[in-house]
Amino acid sequence: MAVYTEVSDDELEAFVAEYDVGEVQSCKGIAEGVENSNYLLQTDRGNFILTLYEKRVDP
Repeated sequence: MAVYTEVSDDELEAFVAEYDVGEVQSCKGIAEGVENSNYLLQTDRGNFILTLYEKRVDP
């Protein structure tokens, strides 16, 4: 599975609160991707893909 960075419930809630995507219903790691962490994020407003870029970013 392409999940290299785990996200806690508290971290996810804080992150999603910064965007107008609704309230989190579920978040599940998905296999797609080879160097980033990818999640299927379900909110009360729809489904989204959350990608955490693991490489090619300046911390």
